[in-house]
Amino acid sequence: MADKPYYPNGSIASVDTLAKVLGVRASFLTSIAKKSKSSYVSFEVETKNKTRWVYEPKPSLKHIQKKINSRIFTRVHYPSYLMGGIKDTQKPRDYISNASVHAKAETLISLDIKDFFPNTREVYIKDIFKNLFEFSEEVSSTLTSLVSLESRLPQGACTSSYVANLIFHNSEYEVVSKLRQRGINYTRLLDDITLSSKKSLSREEREGAIALVIAMLTKYDFNLNNKKTKVEYKTNIGSTYEVTGAWVRHGKPKLRKKERNEIRHLVHIVEKKHSENPYNEEYHEIWNRASGLVAKLARFGHNNESKKLRERLKSVLPLYDDAKAETLRVQAIKLIRRKDANKISYNEGTKKSVNKMIHDLGILSRTRPDISKPLRKQIRSCFSGIVFDET
Repeated sequence: MADKPYYPNGSIASVDTLAKVLGVRASFLTSIAKKSKSSYVSFEVETKNKTRWVYEPKPSLKHIQKKINSRIFTRVHYPSYLMGGIKDTQKPRDYISNASVHAKAETLISLDIKDFFPNTREVYIKDIFKNLFEFSEEVSSTLTSLVSLESRLPQGACTSSYVANLIFHNSEYEVVSKLRQRGINYTRLLDDITLSSKKSLSREEREGAIALVIAMLTKYDFNLNNKKTKVEYKTNIGSTYEVTGAWVRHGKPKLRKKERNEIRHLVHIVEKKHSENPYNEEYHEIWNRASGLVAKLARFGHNNESKKLRERLKSVLPLYDDAKAETLRVQAIKLIRRKDANKISYNEGTKKSVNKMIHDLGILSRTRPDISKPLRKQIRSCFSGIVFDET
């Protein structure tokens, strides 16, 4: 039998105890839960195929949601077939890891849950807290209010990917087990489900596998997006043979030659723009984009290419001019003075601001170490309680 998600900690019986677990006042927690429906800012985002709505939690709700993540959701033991939005230092889980599971398959089946987030109903969200975590009715209702919006799962809330992973907590493991008995692998990266087999599945075999998934989805009032259902065989040279966007035809996830060429071309453009002006914001943005893509090369195992391109990028690093140096100096001194005057507290916003300042001063050290070095030292000393990001 496949593993189920498992929460090793004890039950939470009251809102007062929940507040202590989250490190907030019970009255504050209750107040935010009651007005959670008005605690989002919504906006539209353009994607390749359509426009979707994103719901950004306001600061107070976001603060609580981050606490829910760090003190409740991250404590769950997630089974290996779940791949999306899970922090796993032992075995990183992302779209590349997901593709790796299916890389040596002869048959690939790609399925998409239709409108997954907006169709995730409140009753099933609450079921996670009541029956997986075994929290009380009062606590389950409060947490459900804090992670849902208008009885649905809001795309944009930091808790939503964790809820999405757990929504099938009492059914998915059975589907995975039945498929394994048939020699079929199953993974899910949020709304993307992938099935694969090391043999060429017959029509009857693949339809039976898909039927198992459909039955699970129907139980939770979901449907497949039939337009995105895709069955591919390795013997079909004309197929894309991708898993969640990663090319897997050659036994492990790789980037196609065309994409690798585009990354090399972008590094060439960066080198050209560096000779024109390495100080302006546009150059900083294009260098960061190129750096991210070179890191992607390494993540896909194209190590020789990524090392050569990384060296080229190191020779054309973004710089800050004297005007920016003065601005950073003033901002850093203000940050230090606010801390000295106890006008700043430790929270996610503070951590983000301090780490950005450390990062910016790191860039400044390339041209003005006389300004950068002492300020970085002071900030690290003042904010010693913060875990600094590597820069």
